[in-house]
Amino acid sequence: MSAAYSPLPTQADSAYPPPRTQALLARLTPTAPPTRIRRLLLFLAVLALSSTLLVYLVFADSLSPRALSTSPYAGAEYAYAEGDSASPFFRDPHPALHTRLFLARAQAEIRARGLDTCGGQLSAPMVDGYVDAAVEYCKPLDTSPFPPPSITCFPVRAPGSRNSWWPYTQAFCASAHLSHTAGWGGDLANRGLFTAPCRLTEQGEALKVGMGSEVFLGTEFAVLEEGGAKKERECGETVAHPVLFVPRQDRWNPFHVGEDLVTTFLALTLFSRHAAAPSSPSSNLWTSLSTAYAKYASSSSSDEFRALRSQLADELREAEGLQLIFQDDHLPTESLFAPLYDRMGAFLPWRTGAEALGEGGPTCFTTAFHSVGAGASLLSATGVGKEYTCASELVWGASLWLRWVWGLEGVPGGDEGGEVFKRHLEGEVERRAPLPRGARDPVQVLFLSREKFDAFTRHRKQRLTGWQEVRHITNEHALVDGLRKGLAGLCRVSTAEGGAAHTAGAHECAYTDADALPTAWGVRMHAREARALGLQSNSGSGSPSTAAHGDAGAAPEAPAAQGRRAAWANGTSSSNANANAIATHGHAKRAASGARALRFATLDPTTAALAAQLGAAGRADVVVSVHAGALGLTLFMPTGRASVVELVPSGAQGNHHFHNMAHMMGMEYVRVDVGKTVDVSAVVAQVRRVVEARLAA
Repeated sequence: MSAAYSPLPTQADSAYPPPRTQALLARLTPTAPPTRIRRLLLFLAVLALSSTLLVYLVFADSLSPRALSTSPYAGAEYAYAEGDSASPFFRDPHPALHTRLFLARAQAEIRARGLDTCGGQLSAPMVDGYVDAAVEYCKPLDTSPFPPPSITCFPVRAPGSRNSWWPYTQAFCASAHLSHTAGWGGDLANRGLFTAPCRLTEQGEALKVGMGSEVFLGTEFAVLEEGGAKKERECGETVAHPVLFVPRQDRWNPFHVGEDLVTTFLALTLFSRHAAAPSSPSSNLWTSLSTAYAKYASSSSSDEFRALRSQLADELREAEGLQLIFQDDHLPTESLFAPLYDRMGAFLPWRTGAEALGEGGPTCFTTAFHSVGAGASLLSATGVGKEYTCASELVWGASLWLRWVWGLEGVPGGDEGGEVFKRHLEGEVERRAPLPRGARDPVQVLFLSREKFDAFTRHRKQRLTGWQEVRHITNEHALVDGLRKGLAGLCRVSTAEGGAAHTAGAHECAYTDADALPTAWGVRMHAREARALGLQSNSGSGSPSTAAHGDAGAAPEAPAAQGRRAAWANGTSSSNANANAIATHGHAKRAASGARALRFATLDPTTAALAAQLGAAGRADVVVSVHAGALGLTLFMPTGRASVVELVPSGAQGNHHFHNMAHMMGMEYVRVDVGKTVDVSAVVAQVRRVVEARLAA
């Protein structure tokens, strides 16, 4: 028997408690001297304090707040900086400011590419048209309380307006000190009523008549006569921060939700002009901000843009802290895009329908802007029945802003943007930040599937509608297999393990089926890709985090972070230096060789949550899909540098939604006409052509 073990007790001495314990308990009986008890308690207290001090001295660094905010994987600071949209807890604290900044960036990028905007038809001049057409909708009554209520509206088809081409009557409105009684419902009859002691002007009366059946603030506003002013102005709650009322038209279809999103961007841009109007220097910022951004982006001068950004923030201080208010009864659980909307604004969105379930009097809003709903949006106003080939500063800017809200972009000219960019370079957020386009970046191809959506529809409703049937293809599996094989054949090596032998292609790339290796999506180069290309040792000396997340070019850790890294994360902390040296060498070797990754993935939006959908589309370089609402996800692709390959069945001819949308954002658009049974070789040839152009860049 080993000396390290004690024998089991025999039957004779197995009494409980053991003799030694019996003796100790005997000393602690009520008859024991109090001094002995006090000595024992003092000894236990000293022992506890000594143990605590020892633990603190040994683990103080790892228990510090700084250490607790550090990733055990990356070594860089893990706590998110204020305003970092990559944080899962992010909310846009100042949408009016940020939409203006991203509009300036869009203007600079479109101008740098020399793209035609059709005279600014869907660009900044359109906002000028709204501002120039502003009308005072109502004036406060003589007995109105202070501060007095007001409504200003911005009709799109005012006489002589540059926006008179817009296909429907439409009017955004701004209001101050209105009262709102919420109703349960999204339709006009049930969603509540705005009131104020405010009489319509002649221009207001004319606008209300001219709007006809189109819904705007005037159709849900009632003048509060003098006799009822005091009673009705008693507020159950007063909202002092600015709000934007948003009448959504869709909850699920990505294209129609995209229409609501770009309309929201337009409303915020117009709101920023209205909010800044009293200080008048905004007119100078409106025209000079994009020029300053172009200098900032080229690194020739950042001071001017930062100064103008600061000036604009001062002008828009009254619009800071804005909150969205949805004029419908759709709860977050009933809307696919709720997680995205929740990030827009300083507060969680308010839903007027849900508020109607509560108790209390009317809600009074100090400052409000009222967006528009049905009719037409920036994505459809030019007519989806004809091709539109011009860039849109507003749609381009909306895409940039939405990508930033979801953590895919940095904000122009802000410290938070610089922090994101800094950590992006260090490799800490590279799986969620955009990859700068260059000769060594991956090419990622995403196929959007309709298979499960069509199957689910047949299961629930026994058949497809006529419009669904014309877009249903019968050989999607064969098409996906053909795309996999066709793209794999472009690369010298493949990351596939087992199966058929890979036939080497002409390009210095590693092909990855990202459905089989999903952690590769969005990474510059996965470890398996680096090994396939011969750019990483197979010795396994890299840390588990490198092997799992796969970027051989991750930046070296800070020394303090190496000391804090938990033993379970990397074996021993002494291995970090070797792992980082290998990673740095691998990055340099990869840069010199020009090798890159080519990846293919499929996505069926029917079975994927919003985070998966935006994560896939937001990092895709090329999207391939039959004509379907899912192509609305291209709104989240990198503007000015992505490609859209649309398969158009014969029954969907004449629908140019996504052709027009791609051109508005400066994307390459390729159309392939197909039948219900797709010619796989023809589609693969077109996709290969698009991808080869990128591989050869």
